[in-house]
Amino acid sequence: MKKVIIKFWLINFLISIALFVIYRIVIAEKNQTDGSLFEKLTFILDIVLNLAFSFIYLIAMVFCSFALFLNLIEKIRTNFYLSLLTFLGIPLFCVIFIIINVLLIDTNLYNETVLTNLVFFSIIYLFITTIEFLLFRKKINKLQVK
Repeated sequence: MKKVIIKFWLINFLISIALFVIYRIVIAEKNQTDGSLFEKLTFILDIVLNLAFSFIYLIAMVFCSFALFLNLIEKIRTNFYLSLLTFLGIPLFCVIFIIINVLLIDTNLYNETVLTNLVFFSIIYLFITTIEFLLFRKKINKLQVK
């Protein structure tokens, strides 16, 4: 059973890293404009803020993937809803939190596309994790029948 859980954790972890890299590529496609010192300074601050968002995104996804190890506990693994929470509980909370914050943030203060990309990639992670959970339950049910 440990091998199955570690396999699913590793897959989740690799998906997290892949989504992080894709997220970094998407938000890094900005051109620096030749302008005043203030415009160059705001461009540098924008890069730093993008790095902070992407780092927080990576940390959240890695933290979510470690929750899968709670399935090592038999009581959690055998209960469908508790197992579902280990896969989707923290990511769903994070997506809801991000969406609420995006709706409340004044978009004049910051670039709206970066926040929209953050929501989009968080929903993609949630969708992939849902598929992974369904595959995990299928594998667990198959192993319990034997």
